[in-house]
Amino acid sequence: MGKVKGKHRLDKYYRLAKEHGYRSRASWKLVQLDSKFSFLRSSHAVLDLCAAPGGWMQVAVQRVPVGSLVLGLDLVPIAPIRGAVSLEQDITKPECRARVKKVMEEHGVRAFDLVLHDGSPNVGGAWAQEAMSQNALVIDSVKLATQFLAPKGTFVTK
Repeated sequence: MGKVKGKHRLDKYYRLAKEHGYRSRASWKLVQLDSKFSFLRSSHAVLDLCAAPGGWMQVAVQRVPVGSLVLGLDLVPIAPIRGAVSLEQDITKPECRARVKKVMEEHGVRAFDLVLHDGSPNVGGAWAQEAMSQNALVIDSVKLATQFLAPKGTFVTK
């Protein structure tokens, strides 16, 4: 057997994600959270912010009721996921809100039952800058959640 390359190849969650066809090991974080708090099965509309590569969207599509809207947003394109909609959008820009509203109207959704955020900025190694950018991204996700989240809805961020 050849040498395994990369630290994640030895990681339990990396292997589990690959075995179950998930795009990222982060999928297992959402699986664990939902197993404990059961927020997906009652969600008929899910907004996933900073969604690429789409691992959380995959989990959401599997666990929400059939016919639910799962909408993912990211700066980069997200490869298609059956049962989900994705938009290449910057969550910090007003145009993003307009596009989200349009998709909501097209699907007859008035608000999202669940807003997910697992974003991380790509700033390249400067810890202080990365921490500041990460916090700003979380604040932007909270702003979107306050605009689009249904009363008594759930917001998950990390």
